[in-house]
Formats: sequence, structure tokens, C-alpha cells
Amino acid sequence: MSRWLLVRAALAGLLGLAPVVAFAGLFGRTADEALADPGYLLPTAGAALLPALAGMLLATTTRVPPVTRLTVELTVLVAYVGLVSPARVTDGPYRLLTSVPPVDPGGPELALVAVFAGLAGIGAVEPSLRRAAVPWALPAPLLAMTAGLLLTTPTGVPGWLAPAVAVIALAMLATAAAGHRDPDADPGGKAPGRLVNLPGLVLVLAAGAAASLLGPALVTVAGERTPADPRDLVAQPVRPRTGSSPLAQFPALRTGKLGLRLTVTGDGTPDRLRYATLDRFDGTYWTSAATYWRAGRQLPAPTGPAELVTQQIRIDQRGPLEWLVSAGRPVEVSLGGLGVDRTTGDVIFPENRPAPDGYTVRSAVPRFTVADLPADPPAVLPPGSVPAGSVPAGLLAEATSITGASAGYPALRRLADHFARNGDYRLDTSPRPPAGHGLYQIDRLLETRNGTAEQYASAFAVLARALGYDARVVVGFRTRTGPGDSRVVTGRDVDAWAEVRFTNAGWVPFHPTPGQSGDRRPDQPDPPPSSAPEPARTPNTPNPAGSPGSAAPPGAGPDAGRPESGPPWLAVALLSVLGLFVLVGAPPTAKQAIRARRRRLDDPGRRLLAAWRDTLERCAETGVTVSRASTTGEALATLTGRVPAADGPARALVALVDAAAYGPARVSIVEADRAWALADTVRRQLAVASSRRQRIAAALRVPPRIPAVGTGR
Repeated sequence: MSRWLLVRAALAGLLGLAPVVAFAGLFGRTADEALADPGYLLPTAGAALLPALAGMLLATTTRVPPVTRLTVELTVLVAYVGLVSPARVTDGPYRLLTSVPPVDPGGPELALVAVFAGLAGIGAVEPSLRRAAVPWALPAPLLAMTAGLLLTTPTGVPGWLAPAVAVIALAMLATAAAGHRDPDADPGGKAPGRLVNLPGLVLVLAAGAAASLLGPALVTVAGERTPADPRDLVAQPVRPRTGSSPLAQFPALRTGKLGLRLTVTGDGTPDRLRYATLDRFDGTYWTSAATYWRAGRQLPAPTGPAELVTQQIRIDQRGPLEWLVSAGRPVEVSLGGLGVDRTTGDVIFPENRPAPDGYTVRSAVPRFTVADLPADPPAVLPPGSVPAGSVPAGLLAEATSITGASAGYPALRRLADHFARNGDYRLDTSPRPPAGHGLYQIDRLLETRNGTAEQYASAFAVLARALGYDARVVVGFRTRTGPGDSRVVTGRDVDAWAEVRFTNAGWVPFHPTPGQSGDRRPDQPDPPPSSAPEPARTPNTPNPAGSPGSAAPPGAGPDAGRPESGPPWLAVALLSVLGLFVLVGAPPTAKQAIRARRRRLDDPGRRLLAAWRDTLERCAETGVTVSRASTTGEALATLTGRVPAADGPARALVALVDAAAYGPARVSIVEADRAWALADTVRRQLAVASSRRQRIAAALRVPPRIPAVGTGR
């Protein structure tokens, strides 16, 4: 065998490491950290290199047929994966799609990556040993690498991956050219094949570079802030042990009706421990919009400055404990198999496993300088995050009266001090304190000036939202001195406070409960509000797109760690294939992601109308054109005229849409789900009525944007 052919095959074997790098972000907080972990690197890199090495040894020392060599390579791969990661590989795809990074190295997830790496290595080496053109060695590693890129979108991919693949491919091309020029190369052997299919090489390299450097951006849904994540298309299997809001349990815990006792030891003596984050308010209850993902022992870490503290929690009496108690956002826990929300960092004990007797948790406690907050604009509420009627106009007037002409942090500081210091409010410590935290209880609090932390935290968060700021409620516990250096928590120590998202500082706590102020640090006194600079914008006016106030909060898992941009010299190559790449891959992926997000809208009315909007878009892409000015009846006539079989489900869907848009009653969840079932039926009828060519064209076509229908309520 020619030495040039052997060098080329060795270079091709290195391409098997491309998926190892692409998947690395799933197994570490960064790809570099995962690649430095022998528990991840050795099983995956070995799976990529050993089968390729076995193939090269057979090619140089024997004359076995290529099919026999391929069989040996696959046998080596299966044996190696079974040895280093004895788990069911078939469970790997589902577990990867239902786990939040970083995933613990091991199990079916690691076995699947090892298989991807091994197949990529074999798929690159075999064409080289068979003297095929260089581009034939690229599809297998690039496809495996792309699979890793799509899954590692939330954590980011090293920017050097695509240039490294390009360099290896160019080196393979150089060795192939040298082999063609060498008259003594492999005398008597098979004549060398075509040197290179240059257009194919350029296309494959550019597509791989685009996937590595711009891939996540290519599948970003129009109008959305974050790239589409394949995990959003899969129902997450982790469910809380209870469906009730932890704030609804506040009165029972506060009065001792629900027993709970924890003993806390470890770093420092925290005055408060976090329990659950509530970011959705409907006028009656604060609840959570969290989606809980399968989590390993390492958890998504927030961005921004933070202090890591480690504590040991012993659960003496579990009571209603369903969430993990910690000093800050958990980043590492001694237990595996829990559930975590990527946005808030809240961790739950899943319903399918018993609650533990204790655990060790490392938490990231944010550190910020209070003196910098007046110049740090609070983030405004995301559009559509507040249901209609959950913040009455009267509360906006009350909030404006309290804050006066101030805005930003000074306004929030005045709002917290109004309850905690300056407004003659009292903390109710009676045996039967008031319960509830909805609008009625907030009105009663403003009238009687007497309540619990439940009402004070809710009132502050609702008034802050009335001013336009992104606020939420946190449920936690105050700690008391215990034996030795430990701290003790009981149900009577339950507490609640509010947090407001700032552009740079992230989520900043505010404690509006009288006598429980805790958001100032002794070494960082507050500046006088009168001298504090105020943001130029009005507080209840959303920032323009791209302004600092509309930035994502630090620590929001899926929004953090965007993939790095590519070197400028790759711009021409990337742009040359961008149109083709988007045409083939992005439209079906984006449409599926949009449909999945529409199905999960919180408001049933918006969810039902989104089903009609989706139906109109599917009509447009299959050639059933409906005018933007058409009524639902006219649209129905156009649709059934072209596809008579869709008459029944389309007519039922139109009836639901008309009732939702113009009827007096509120839409129920059952009606919204029925609308989507009817929309799915109409979509199937459209597909049946189309030819195969039309169906393929419809899958690749970007439909016109249909204006959203409003309920008027």
C-alpha cells in the first residue's frame, strides 16, 4: 500500500474525532471541560480511532476483501463500546433528547456518542483505503458532527471545530495529489481513482462549516430570540411529585399544619434558602411555567459573577418538600436522576422516585454591587408574558403613586421600602394569618396594611409588573441557629420574596416584608435615591429590539453560551452554501418547532387561534391560497372547494375559531386541544390531496406569515 494512501487514511481517521468534539458540550459546562475529562474523552475517542486503526492494519498486512475489513471494523466498534460503556445504545437518543446538559458521562448517552464517533471514523477511513475521491470520506463524520451540533446548541460549540475539519480535508487532498504524482505508489495495485470532485468538496466543506459556525442560527425561528432546540419537540418525562403551587402551601407551613424540618451544614450560615421560583401570575395564583428536564449531578450554571457555596442538607421531616432547597442556583448535587428547569434552575424530586433523606448541593449565589444597580436598567416584561386582566389599571396607578417620577432601580427600591419601612405596614404573626396572594388579597393588604410574606412578595411583584418590569416570586425559608455550626429550617420558617431581572446583574432579590429586609449587604450601603441616576426610558415602555433592557437574563440556560462566530475568511464559503442549506434543512425544522411552541401556549384562546393560523399556513404552502382579507367562511369555502374531504374537520375548526374570536365565553383547554386535533386532520387531508412532488415542495417551502387572530379579550 502506498505510504501516501496510508497517510491519507490516517488523516481520515482523525475526522472521526469531529463528533467527539461536537457532542462534548453535552457532557460538560463547556466543550473544553468535557474534552479534558477522561471519563468522556477516552471512551469516545477510542471508539473513533480503534476501529479505524484496525482497518488500516488489515489493509497494510493482509489482502482480505474490503467487506471483510469492514466487518472487522464494525466488530471492533461493537466490542469496544460494550466494554467501556455497557449500556443500551438504543436508549441513547431518547435520553439525550430528554436530558439537560451537562449530562453525566456514562450510560446510554455516552454509548451513543461512542457509536457516532466509531461510525464516523469508519465512514471516513474506508473510502480512503478504497482509493475513492476525498469528498467520499467527509459525509459520515460531517453528518455525525451535525447531529452533535444540533443537540449542543444551548451550550455552544468550539469555534475551531470547522476550521480543523477543513484543514484535515485539505491535508487529505494534498496527500491524494502527492499519491497521484508518485510514479512508484502502489505498483501493480489498483489504479488511483479520480483525484477529487472539486464542486462536491467545496459543497461538503462549506455545509460542514456552516453547520459548525452558523448552524444554530440557521434553525432560529423567525421572530424568536433563541435557536430552536430539538429537545423542544420531545415531551419531557420528568414530572413533579405534586401539581400544587408551593406558595399555596405557605399558610399551612407558616402555621405548622404541614410539618417540615431540615438541618443545614456547610459553607457559611445563609440567612435564607431558595425553594421554588414562580414566574406566572393569572390574577389569583402565582405558578411556575417551568419544564423539568432529566438532570445529572452537574446542573446548568448561571452566567455572571457568583460565589459557589456547598451545603449538606439533612431531611429530618420531609413534609411537603418536593423541590430541592439550596442557598442559590444549584450547579451540582450529590443525587442523580432529578429534574431541573433550564431557565430558573429549580430542581425537583421526580414523581417516579422516592424523596431522599439528604443530599449535598453546591450553589451559585449571585454577587452584584448595589451601587451599580441605579445605572443598570431593569429588563422589561417579554411580550405576551402577562395574561390580560392579571394586572388591573388600579394597581398601575398605585405603583405610579408609590414610585413617583423615579424609574429603574430607584423606583423598585422605593416600592420595596414602601412596604418594608415607610408605609406603616405590619407583618401578621397571628395564629390564623390571612391566606392567598391574588388580586383580592393584594387589595386587602393595601387597605389593612397587614399581611404575611406571601402577600407582600406577591404585591411587590405584581406592582413591579404593572410598571413594566420582569418580576417573579421566590418561595424559600429563613434559617435559624442549630446545634454547633448547623442551621435549622422548619415549616414555620417559610418565606417569600420577589426578584426583578436586571440587564447586567441578572435576578436581583427584593424583600418587601416588614422586619425581614435582606437584599442589602452590610458592606454595600444603598446610594441615596434622590442622587441616583435614572434610565432615560419610561418604565412601562418596552425597549426597542437590541437595546440592553431587552437582553436575556444572565443564567437563562438555553439563552446562554451562543456558538462562536466563524473567522472572516470563511464568510464567502459559508454564504455560498447558506441558501441551499436553509432550503433543504431549515424550513421543515423551523415549521415543526413553531408548531410545537404554538401547541404549548399557556392561554387556551391563543392556542386555539394558533391552530387556525397554522392551518392557513399549511394551505398556503400546498397551493390553497387564502387571501389575507378573507373571512373564516371564505377561507373555509376556498379550502373545501380544493379539498372536499377536509370539509368536516375544517368546518368544526372554523366554528371553534369564530367562537373564540368573537364569542363572549372564554376558551377552555379542551376546546384548544380539539382545535389542534382538527387542524392535524385538515393537514393530513391536504397531504393526501397532493402529489408526492407537491408534498416535497410543501415541506421545503416557507409559507407566508399569516397575521395572528386576536380574541379581543
